[in-house]
Amino acid sequence: MNKAVNRKRVLLKTIVSSVYSESLCSSSGMPVFLLDNLRSAFNVGSVFRTVEAIWPAAVFLTGICCRPGNRKLKNTSRGTHAVVPWRYFNKAVDAAIWAKNSGRMLVAVENSDDSVPLWEAHFDLSSAFMLGNEADGLHSDIAELADMSICFPQTGNRKCINVSSTAAIIAAEIQRRKFLESK
Repeated sequence: MNKAVNRKRVLLKTIVSSVYSESLCSSSGMPVFLLDNLRSAFNVGSVFRTVEAIWPAAVFLTGICCRPGNRKLKNTSRGTHAVVPWRYFNKAVDAAIWAKNSGRMLVAVENSDDSVPLWEAHFDLSSAFMLGNEADGLHSDIAELADMSICFPQTGNRKCINVSSTAAIIAAEIQRRKFLESK
C-alpha cells in the first residue's frame, strides 16, 4: 500500500474521532469528564457507563486513552460509548483549553495539599473534571490550568482509589446536586 494513502487513513481516524454533539460547545448543564492518558480500556469503558448514568454528560479522551472501537472498551462500556458524546484530543492540554473556551470551569481531581474535599467544593455542574493517568496522575500541564482541585478524602493507607471509581463518586455528587437544585 502507498505510504501517503496509509498516512491519510491514519489522519482520518484521528479527525473522525468523536460522537459529536452541539451540546459539547455549551457549558450549560453538561459536565465533561476529561481523561488524561488513561492506560486501561476497562477504566475508560467504566467511565463511559458512569457518564451515561448522569446524562447529559460527555467524555474527552486524550493521548493514549483507547477510543470507541476498542474491544475491551466496548465490552466494559456495555454500549454507552455509542450514545455518550465524546471527543478525542492528542494532548490533554488541548482538551482542557477547549473545555475552558466553552465556558466550563476546569476541576482537577487529585490528592494534593490544596485539594478541597468533593462535598465542600463549589463547582458548576457543567464543569470539566480532569482525571489523571492510573500511575502518573494528572499531568502538570493541565493541573496548572485548573480553576480548582478536588479530592475524595480517603482514610486508607495507600490513598490510591481507582480512577473509574473516582469518576463514579464525582458523578454521584453531580447527580445529588442536580436533584437538590430541582427541589
